[in-house]
Amino acid sequence: MKRNLFILAMLAMPFIGNAQRETGSWTLIPKVGINIAKLTDPDIYIAENGKMEYTNKVGFVAGAELEYQLYERFSLSGGLLYSNQGTKTKDNPEFRNTSSTLHYLNIPLTANIYIAPDFAFHVGLQPGFALKKHIDEETKDEHGNWIDTSTDETWFKTFDLSIPIGLSYDIGAIQIDARYNLGLTNATKYDAVKIHNRVIQLTVGYRFEL
Repeated sequence: MKRNLFILAMLAMPFIGNAQRETGSWTLIPKVGINIAKLTDPDIYIAENGKMEYTNKVGFVAGAELEYQLYERFSLSGGLLYSNQGTKTKDNPEFRNTSSTLHYLNIPLTANIYIAPDFAFHVGLQPGFALKKHIDEETKDEHGNWIDTSTDETWFKTFDLSIPIGLSYDIGAIQIDARYNLGLTNATKYDAVKIHNRVIQLTVGYRFEL
């Protein structure tokens, strides 16, 4: 019985969290995951058919963050993340099957408060730069027939600023991170149309002590 318990304990060691984080240490955390993204509904009305509505779009996120342990319970992080964001539009009499895809290079800068040795709260600022902006949709031609259109849309801004808020939990070297990116800046170039990024981001990373 004791032997079996010892074997189980040895097998579980890689998944047991650290009791204490070393002040002054650096950690690199490559990560991958998914986004559940959308843009806030614009103040655009489709004639008598009501307001245009946006819905969620699932995308991919990948990159890495570098963390510096300033104190045992407090650290600072900076990262580079490729983030596939955007939105879908509910079908209406003028547009259907509309999908806007925004490819961002995001730079999350966060303060991390360790509520417990392996459980942290994150908050900060995240500048983002759109690498590509694309729209696929079906619109009606002059005869009322639906036609596919695809454009590299330029009405979206290149720069975006958001507030990342989230929680992470470490299982040994594995980090599970959930955060919400609250867009602060207007995603379009037009002041009359104000829409903002809203992104739920779920990632899995692996800690490398430097």
